[in-house]
Amino acid sequence: MRTELDEKIATKAEAQDGVFTLVQARALGYSEREIWRRAGKSWCQIYDGVFRMRGAPVTSHGQMRAACWVGRSPIAISHRCAAALYGVPWGRRGVIEVTCRRWERAIYPELVVHEATRFDERDIDADTFDFPVVRAEVLLLQLAALRRSPSYLEAAIHALRRGRHLTYDSTIATFSRHARRGLPGVKALRIALERWRPDEAVTQSNPELDLIQILRENGFDPVPQYRVHDENGNFVAQVDAGLPQWRITVEYESDQEHLDEFQVARDDKRRNEIVAAGYFPLAARKLDLRRGALDLVQQIERIARRHAQPA
Repeated sequence: MRTELDEKIATKAEAQDGVFTLVQARALGYSEREIWRRAGKSWCQIYDGVFRMRGAPVTSHGQMRAACWVGRSPIAISHRCAAALYGVPWGRRGVIEVTCRRWERAIYPELVVHEATRFDERDIDADTFDFPVVRAEVLLLQLAALRRSPSYLEAAIHALRRGRHLTYDSTIATFSRHARRGLPGVKALRIALERWRPDEAVTQSNPELDLIQILRENGFDPVPQYRVHDENGNFVAQVDAGLPQWRITVEYESDQEHLDEFQVARDDKRRNEIVAAGYFPLAARKLDLRRGALDLVQQIERIARRHAQPA
């Protein structure tokens, strides 16, 4: 028979992705006998002291929330699991990862638990996802320890900037507080942070950043989200990258574009306006980026040589 307490715990669980704790059940007024009668019947035990309402759907958010109840605070979703929540490349939800203080870990085969000597409430965002997740700035340090590639970390920074999860100042402050000699990935993250120009706009997609990185690797200094103006100072267009010294604009064109005649007409009009403003509009597609955009690089070099020639 469903009691008033059962209604209360069901409401509580519904607001928490179907999961709840033994402490919460006791706080609502359940006696130990009532808890014992329901455990394994109307409640499914996930971890020690953590339950799911039987029949409630198993969701990734519910699994993550439950994982944050298995150890002492501070504990939070972290590493690749947190990256998936923040929309960072290489994130994954399949394996739940949490970070807690050293010696405070709980051992469960389905969880990956990371211990940290420097980890406290300042490193946790408890609001964005309604359960504890490491702050975006801390996530960068964790990802750096897993994948020590400056280019990947730069992509992670841009993804977090697009989501407005961090700022330049907050990232530098966290890096200064946590980074120390010998910590895995610090060197790679330092390189990625040195590429971050606070006054530059963030790229709007990962392929756009790939384009920026390829141009940079070939010795160019592109300006992301470059704004084109005509001879009178009127705004014409904002493009993925600009090389203003040679009046070149470069844009990534996805395979989804140019699907109808109206889009083609708009693109043509925009490109013509860029040309009329005195710029050379160039483009790259996914296959170009995979091949290192060699044709694009050669085209830029040809335009640059013409600019270098005396009039």
